[in-house]
Amino acid sequence: MAHNGHTKVALVTGANQGIGYAIAERLAADGMRVVLNGRRAAAVEEAVRKIADKGAGAIGIVADVSSEQAVARMFEQIKSQYGRLDVVVNNAGIAPRIEGRNPRVEDTPLEHWERTIAVNLTGAFLVSRSALPLMKAHKWGRIISMSSQSGRMYTGFGSASYAASKAGLIGFSRVLAGEAGEYGITVNCVSAGRIKTAMMATFASTDKAEQQYIDRTPLRKVGYPNDVAGAVSFLASDAASFITGAVIDITGGFFMP
Repeated sequence: MAHNGHTKVALVTGANQGIGYAIAERLAADGMRVVLNGRRAAAVEEAVRKIADKGAGAIGIVADVSSEQAVARMFEQIKSQYGRLDVVVNNAGIAPRIEGRNPRVEDTPLEHWERTIAVNLTGAFLVSRSALPLMKAHKWGRIISMSSQSGRMYTGFGSASYAASKAGLIGFSRVLAGEAGEYGITVNCVSAGRIKTAMMATFASTDKAEQQYIDRTPLRKVGYPNDVAGAVSFLASDAASFITGAVIDITGGFFMP
């Protein structure tokens, strides 16, 4: 997808598997050059290879988004490689568990809380802050952050630290949308419900929780990574140029405010 004669460049954090990989693959199919970020070099390289095999332009950058220095280095690389950045998808996220379960508040170690907030919320802040000058230069940009149904309502599925980080992303995105709009930059959140991924499959009692979810969902099914990738593709496009500060719920109707 060219803009002003330039091929758009998109950065997807946490892009080596699951929803992040599906988003990177979709944006590449949309004609963008995609920067795949992750914390594990081998997984990032494998994801880049799969996208490159489809004929799309892709590079991988290993960086922990919760580190200010690592994010600064990542942006130096993006600038030297492409000289521009048009789309950011803040997808990197963790949901640490204790003995396979989400801890209750009184059983949550501080370190567990701080790490979740650092990756899920501070990471999105650091990446977005670094992206703004590159987007302002061309008076066009898309910042899309992956919130969660846990950030929208009490689900019984997510921990307090995870829910707080995902709700925080929505508040952060509203303020950023207010500040960045005059520069042609839109800022939105995608809030997914239960999506079938490898990360989801490692969770304890998945089948029981999945059935509970299906029973409470009008569409009587769970979602898949491509369901999320489709919404991100739309928000990243020119068709979504009048949407900012919004939250798109992809929950099969589980959450209807």
